[in-house]
Amino acid sequence: MAHEFAHYEGAIGPEGTRRTVTYYGPVIGGLPIRAWHCEVCGLLRLDYPDGRKEERRLFPGPQPGLLAELSSVAPEQVDYGMQARVSGLTAQPQLMDQLVRDAGLVAVPFRLPQIVLPAWDAATWLIVTGLSGIACALLAIGILAVYTTSTPSVVPPLAVIAALSFVGMLLFGIGTAAVRHFFPAGPLAPSIAESARGRPELDAATKTVVFLLIMSVSGLFASAILAVYWFATPGAEWPVFLASLALAAAAAVVKLVDVAWRSLSR
Repeated sequence: MAHEFAHYEGAIGPEGTRRTVTYYGPVIGGLPIRAWHCEVCGLLRLDYPDGRKEERRLFPGPQPGLLAELSSVAPEQVDYGMQARVSGLTAQPQLMDQLVRDAGLVAVPFRLPQIVLPAWDAATWLIVTGLSGIACALLAIGILAVYTTSTPSVVPPLAVIAALSFVGMLLFGIGTAAVRHFFPAGPLAPSIAESARGRPELDAATKTVVFLLIMSVSGLFASAILAVYWFATPGAEWPVFLASLALAAAAAVVKLVDVAWRSLSR
């Protein structure tokens, strides 16, 4: 039995029996097989890739050299200087992947570090954000106090703002803890987005209202730019402004008609 380039996984079975599984190797006849061996009873089961199954009864006890470990190096070539014998068949992809990993030929792709934010509630995030801002203000105060011979005039107001902000964050934290202690709230029910797990479906009236509101906001933004980009208000200011208001009114009318129609249809 040749046994080069075989792969085994050992496990202790019932009553201390040792079972060894191999997924590839010229164990018998150069065929990639799956083998199972029990060192207590000596039973050897062979499963061939073409569906054939075979059982052999060997002597009880360990069988050194029956099934070799998976290795990227041929032991007969390294240890004994003999030519490595291979089956001539294509190995399974799992075997080739493991051989490449064992040989250290896998190039680890570059991955950007992932930032995992802690699962805090809104109150905790607000307190952490406020304390971070206070720390930045204190750092700015320390730099402004020493970078020149005289203290700048902005330092006292900044120090007062930092102190009042710290007191506000402290009172907010105490109030939040008191509310949670005396008025505990139950767990929130899952939202419809979590329970339904589907994309929102809008009807024709809602789509029309959304489109009209987008056009109205765009027109108001354009009219604001026209009102301030030059010393004199251009002539297009009023038409754009009135058109924007007309679009917003049309969206309101469409929504009211849709709600009235649904109410009467029921």
